[in-house]
Amino acid sequence: MRFFSTLSAREKFLLMAVLPLVLLATGYRFIWQPVQAARLQARAEISAYRLVIDTAALAQRGEIPAVRPVNDTPIATRITQSAEAAGLPLRRIEPDGGGIRVTLDDTPFATVLTWLADLEIANDVTVRALEIDRRPEPGIVSARLLLEVLP
Repeated sequence: MRFFSTLSAREKFLLMAVLPLVLLATGYRFIWQPVQAARLQARAEISAYRLVIDTAALAQRGEIPAVRPVNDTPIATRITQSAEAAGLPLRRIEPDGGGIRVTLDDTPFATVLTWLADLEIANDVTVRALEIDRRPEPGIVSARLLLEVLP
């Protein structure tokens, strides 16, 4: 305490004003931040543990979906091969942004729907935009589609 008694009144005042700020900054830096970092790490570990437990429970029940490989085939090839397999004549196929614009003429509506479902399930291609016009014959349509790869 001898050090404090040798200080002038102004120096004592400044020291008493700065000391609480230094204590707060030190407490924040060396106590609060490490506790918060440990808390965040513990939450991440708990989340990872819960994911493992949930996955194990699904595996025991046999409900884990099969992992699908990434389809690297170009989207235009997927569309044309799928249309040939479905027996659909593609009148026009052209790139449009990140997708492919396809035009179908005089096609049975049920065949178009079946083909679109097959595209999504087997080829990872989804419909972004669809415009269907009815033809005079029952069940026959013309369609313009914008198809994109599923994310």
